[in-house]
Amino acid sequence: MSTRLALRFGVGLALAAVVFFVVLPRIASYGSVGNRLSAVSAGWAAALAAGAILDILVTALPWRVLLPQLSWPAALGFTQASTAVTAVVPGGAPLGMAISFGLLRRLRVGAGEAAFAVGLAGLWSQVMILVYPLAGAVLVLGTGHLSGTTLAIALGSGGVAGVIVLVAVAALRSVAVARRFGERFVVLRDERLGRLRRRWPALTAATVVNHLSGYLLLELSIRAVGIPFHQLPPSETFLAWSIGRVISSLPLTPAGIGVVELGLIGTLVGFGGPHALVVAAVLLYRGLIVVPTLVVGFGSLLALRYRSASTTSSRGSS
Repeated sequence: MSTRLALRFGVGLALAAVVFFVVLPRIASYGSVGNRLSAVSAGWAAALAAGAILDILVTALPWRVLLPQLSWPAALGFTQASTAVTAVVPGGAPLGMAISFGLLRRLRVGAGEAAFAVGLAGLWSQVMILVYPLAGAVLVLGTGHLSGTTLAIALGSGGVAGVIVLVAVAALRSVAVARRFGERFVVLRDERLGRLRRRWPALTAATVVNHLSGYLLLELSIRAVGIPFHQLPPSETFLAWSIGRVISSLPLTPAGIGVVELGLIGTLVGFGGPHALVVAAVLLYRGLIVVPTLVVGFGSLLALRYRSASTTSSRGSS
């Protein structure tokens, strides 16, 4: 790891430490949060476990659309491995895309096909993440609980999404614009454009399902700790989740730890959620999002390396 990345990693950890050891205890004591978490019923625990499993399984959906030659286990393993490494190594989206490309090459996906799939998956995912706050703001607008800051975030992220879409459409439709991204992009565009026209509805649906499984897990966490619908309706929890997703896409701390929790808690408390219950729900949700991905992801990475080493060894002995 370079000195710059190490410094960035250290600053991220320091920021996360400030959030967990200074800021959150001022919102709610960890004692009250622990009491609420220990009171989660067995039924809710089972629902949360099922939600966490579903959240992992659906990560394979966009890759199965883009690369149907991949088996479900292969698509699932590679994307979990990529997500896990990206979560702990600073570098943001560019690093994540590079890791995804490298893992796909290990799965014997052609360089051109892997590059185009990684680019499209990243583009679709980022645009949807930026659109969610705008959709959430529309849902909350009629309640009168939408603050000026939250509205500004929603409008800003929606505007960025619009710009990205316009640039992407121009690059895909115009050879002149595509050339600005390099001749290799022009070649890939010509090769893959027909396939994209056939698959973009399925890719959009797969990406939305992949993302919304995370929102479902937040909803389950909120209800499991005892916050009723009339206190925090789904429209408000969706907007809070969507803002958290935007924050998590920024390479501020490893896996967004600290800043995502603070953004979610601040938004939900601002909507009138009880402090201790909101902190308990958010910490539960984030644990179910981050920990299983790290476990499954690094397990998958080890399996991919073992498979690659076995293949190399068998070729050398033949």
